[in-house]
Amino acid sequence: MNTDAATADTAAQHPPARTTGMSLRLKINLIFSGLTVLIFAVLIAVEIAGTRASVREEMEASSRIATQLLGRISHFYARDMMPELVAFLRDTGRVRANDIRLYDTAGTLLYESPPSLYKAGRDAPAWYTSLVRPPLTERVVPLDGAKLVLTANPTRAILDGWDNLYDILFSQFLLLLLADLVVFWLVGIWMAPLERIERGLREIEQGDHHVRLPPLQGKEAGEMGRAFNRMAQAVEDNIQVRQASAEAQARLDAQREFTMLLHARIEEERAAIARELHDELGQSLTAIRSIAKSMMQHPDVAGGPLERHATMLFDTAGMTSDAMRRLIPRLRPIQLEGMGLVDAVRDLLTETQQNHTEVRFELSVAQEGLPPLNDQLELSAYRIVQEAVTNVVRHSGATRAMVVIGVENQLLKITIADNGKGAESLKREGHYGVRGMQERAAAFGGDIAFGRSAEGGLAVRVSLPLSPIGEV
Repeated sequence: MNTDAATADTAAQHPPARTTGMSLRLKINLIFSGLTVLIFAVLIAVEIAGTRASVREEMEASSRIATQLLGRISHFYARDMMPELVAFLRDTGRVRANDIRLYDTAGTLLYESPPSLYKAGRDAPAWYTSLVRPPLTERVVPLDGAKLVLTANPTRAILDGWDNLYDILFSQFLLLLLADLVVFWLVGIWMAPLERIERGLREIEQGDHHVRLPPLQGKEAGEMGRAFNRMAQAVEDNIQVRQASAEAQARLDAQREFTMLLHARIEEERAAIARELHDELGQSLTAIRSIAKSMMQHPDVAGGPLERHATMLFDTAGMTSDAMRRLIPRLRPIQLEGMGLVDAVRDLLTETQQNHTEVRFELSVAQEGLPPLNDQLELSAYRIVQEAVTNVVRHSGATRAMVVIGVENQLLKITIADNGKGAESLKREGHYGVRGMQERAAAFGGDIAFGRSAEGGLAVRVSLPLSPIGEV
C-alpha cells in the first residue's frame, strides 16, 4: 500500500475547506490602525475643544478691552469733533480682534476699521470655523451725536488654531505612520513562525508527512514548533503502523484465501480418489473375488492344493474391500451430504467407538440446534472434529471424551475434551494434524485454543464465524 497515494485519494475525496475570515496578522494590523485613527480623532477633538475655548476667551477679553478703551477715549470728542475722532480711529487701526465702525446720528458710516493684515488672504476651512467659532456679539458705545460699534472678529484666532492643529496633525501623522510601519514590520517578523507552522500543517494535510519545522525564534513559537514536530512524527508513525497493519491484514487475507482454496482442492482430490477407489478399485476387487470364488468351485481346483491359494485370494480381496470401504468415508464424509454436521459427527463418534471400545464418546448439542451452515464451514468443522477425535484415540490415552457443539454470538462453538494426558499428547515431532486444524480455522477467520479440560485432559475449543469472511 502506498501511503502517499492513499492520503492523496483521501484528500481528493475530502478536499480541505476554504478558510474564511481574516488572518491574525491582518487583525493585529487593523487593530493598530484602528488605534491610530482613534488617537487622531482624540487629538483632533482635544485640539478643537482647546481652540474653541481659547478663541472664546480671546474674543471676550479683546471685546472688553476695546470697549473700555474706545469708550473712554471717544467721550473726549464732542459732536463737532467727529473728523478728529475719525482721524484718531484711522491712526489707531484695529484694536485686537475687533471690527470697529463709527456711525453718525443719521446712521451714516463714518469709519470702518481696515481688514487685518495678519495672515491676509487665508482663512480656516468652513467646517473647522463652524466648530470653534463662538457666538458673535456686538458692543455699542454711544457718543455725543454718534455711536461706535465693536464686533468681535475671531477669524485670525481661528486661523491660528487651524494652523496649530494642522502642524500637530501633520507631525503626529508622520510619527504614527512611522510607528505603523514599524509595527507592521515587527508583526511580520513575529507572525513568520506561525505562518511557517501553517504551511507545515497544509503540507501534512496534502500528504507530505515527512515535513518537519526548523527551530523557530521565540519561546512560544519554539514550543509550538517542537509540538508540531512531535505531532508530525506521531502522525507518520501512526500511518506507518496502519500501513504495516493493512499489509499484514492483506497478507493474512491472501493466506486465508490460499488456505481455503488449498483445502477445497484437497477435498476435491479426496473426493476424486474416493470415487476412483469406489468405482475402479472396488470393481476390480469384486472381480478378483469372483474369479477366486470361481477357481474355488472349479473341479480341477476344488480339493486340490490350489484351493487354499484361491481361498486366500478370495479372503484378501474381501479384506481389502472392507478396508477400502472404511477409507472412503475418511476421504469423503458421505454423512455430510444431506445429513448435516451434527449427524455426521454422531456417525463419526459411533464408528470410532465401535473400532476403539476402550474410549467412550459422548455428543452434546445445544437445545436450539444449529442454523443452516455453509457447506465449506460444515466440511471444515467436520475435519477439525475428525482430526481431534483421531488424536484422542491415538495419542491421549483417554477413556472418556465429549464433543460439545453449539452457537454463540454468531460463532459455531465446538469443544472436544478428554480425560487423557492433556497437552502432552500434542508434543510430538512432525505433528501436522494440529497445524491443519489451525489452518482450517484461520481460513474462516476463526481460532482454536488448546487448554486443560475439567477432567484433567486436553480440551480443544474451536470458534468459527457463521458468516464467511467478507460477508456482512
